[in-house]
Amino acid sequence: MKASEQIQIWKLFLDLRNSGSVRKTAEQYGRDSADISRTLTKLENELKVPLLDRRSRPFRLTEMGEEIFPLVEDMLGRYEEILGKIEEKADKEAAVIRIMVPNTFISISHALFFEYIKFFPKHKIRVITPVSTEEFRKGSADIVAVTGNVTLPDSVLIPRGRMIFVPVAAPSFIEKYGLLDHPDRLAEVPVGHTFGGDKFSYTPFNGFTRKKEFCRPQLRQQIEWSSTNLLFESVLAGECASPGMPLFYCIDALRAKKLVPILNGWHRASQFNYLACHSSRWNVPYIRTFMNWFAERFAEKEAQYEKEFAELFGEDLLHELMTS
Repeated sequence: MKASEQIQIWKLFLDLRNSGSVRKTAEQYGRDSADISRTLTKLENELKVPLLDRRSRPFRLTEMGEEIFPLVEDMLGRYEEILGKIEEKADKEAAVIRIMVPNTFISISHALFFEYIKFFPKHKIRVITPVSTEEFRKGSADIVAVTGNVTLPDSVLIPRGRMIFVPVAAPSFIEKYGLLDHPDRLAEVPVGHTFGGDKFSYTPFNGFTRKKEFCRPQLRQQIEWSSTNLLFESVLAGECASPGMPLFYCIDALRAKKLVPILNGWHRASQFNYLACHSSRWNVPYIRTFMNWFAERFAEKEAQYEKEFAELFGEDLLHELMTS
């Protein structure tokens, strides 16, 4: 008899003792009483000792059956523990990490994801877009990338750098509308920007700051986008200006001179970036490992882009844009 078959028979013995009835046990297993009796007889023949007192009414075990019953309970408990350990090991080696990120991450995170699975080839990363903190709170993802004022109950937050917003426009836009050196000028031109977020992760945009000054212009020709990708294409085409494009998202276009900084240092306040994880999932080793690694590598990428920006446009402008 295979070990797995013997375990199942011992489980049947345990259930029979607990139910106190061959008939009830048969109903529980969806089998007939004679089949249950034959299965236990097979076990008794192998052990060469009776376990069921078939003469007694009501049903009971033999003296040996009662004596070994606690040992059978312990054995089956150990068996479940063994299966749990095996399953835990399998989960670690074939882990699925569900991370929810904004569409803007396409310019930075895809390389990081592929870099990670080179180190952990048995891990699977499931990337979910766009970000919905409501869906995250319902358990649709283990980890979510958020920015700004974050209030996610029962979550662990770790920083992943700072979100720097660069006011930009295409050279063709500047040629058409002239120099945009102050936020008040935005009242005269088409402007596009993204939504601020939601009640659990909000990125405020109520005006511009520069050297501790504050300006709240009246934007008359504005379009709000839920997709930074669509906004970026509109800015790149010279259809509108952006009061604050994420640095990591526009650095390539700035380097290629397809976009240029505007507003002479006036900018949206910078915000901290975070990764948030459900507190219950934070205790899973591979989730915690990935989250710490990704946050650290993302921050390194951001620092690299900040250095490039400073080389292109100067340290003073970078430091101004970094202020909150």
